[in-house]
Amino acid sequence: MRHFFRGLLFLSWCTSVNAHEAMPLVAVGQIVEHPALDTLRLGLKEGLEKQGYTEGKTLNWVYENAQGNPSTAVQIGHKLVSLEPAVIVTLSTPMTQAVAASTSTTPLVFGAVTDPSAAKLTTCPNVTGLTDFVPPQKQIALIKMFLPHLKSLGLIFNTGEANSRKQVEEIKALCALEGITVHEAPVTKTSDVLMVAKASVGKVDAFLLPTDNTVISGLEAILKVANQYKVPVFGSDVDIVRRGALAAYGVDWHQSGLALGDMVGKLLKGKTIKDVPIQHPTTLHLHVNEGTAQKVGVSIPDAVRKTADKVFPDS
Repeated sequence: MRHFFRGLLFLSWCTSVNAHEAMPLVAVGQIVEHPALDTLRLGLKEGLEKQGYTEGKTLNWVYENAQGNPSTAVQIGHKLVSLEPAVIVTLSTPMTQAVAASTSTTPLVFGAVTDPSAAKLTTCPNVTGLTDFVPPQKQIALIKMFLPHLKSLGLIFNTGEANSRKQVEEIKALCALEGITVHEAPVTKTSDVLMVAKASVGKVDAFLLPTDNTVISGLEAILKVANQYKVPVFGSDVDIVRRGALAAYGVDWHQSGLALGDMVGKLLKGKTIKDVPIQHPTTLHLHVNEGTAQKVGVSIPDAVRKTADKVFPDS
């Protein structure tokens, strides 16, 4: 009888192991920790749960973070591909490029990529995802509502990010038509951000930050300089407004995460990459910070206040 029960226990263990191994594996790579990408990842999990995929029950999940290091991102790319997951999800352009360079067959779904064409992702047969593109026309129009006599605009960006370079070129072209001088402040790492922000003081009327993970990771350094010298900061990510920027258009990161979960769920259920094309945001949100407006000495126009999705109060 003792052997009988041991046999049952062994059979139960084997069944549990086989069931665990049978669950699809989703491998997630993130370039760096910051609120927008973290919210995107949590939304992804929630979206997958709505599709019936819960971590540890109906889904295996692996998460890796490169901590802002491109070399680490490449290593993570190789690691995630070696795990032979059902789907890889990448959050940011550098992480997506790192993984895409490691596989042309494993389904790859990206989030927080502004321009997949500039990042050379649209020619990859195994890649799809969700962009976070904000038209520069909307950004410049917003800044001019606060600063009607805008003459010079500072752009802090990472020269190593294809998305950032593309955004900067589009903003420069638009500013040329508007008669606005652009002051480029390139960086290669987050620790450069404070230095270039200080060097821009006296040369710019405002800063416009692209969707750049390196720059946004150093946002507090920029805001310290901006508030001290009363230079408004605008951007392409609404989360930076909560953190102290003046105003920004951007996607809802939680909703984007849910959309990513829906896309990944479709692939897990048998759809192919061709069945799940790249998606662009259908709605952009406008956030404004009342306290920051007072710190930098500008007024929030009535038209902005009326159309804003969220106005953070004076803190």
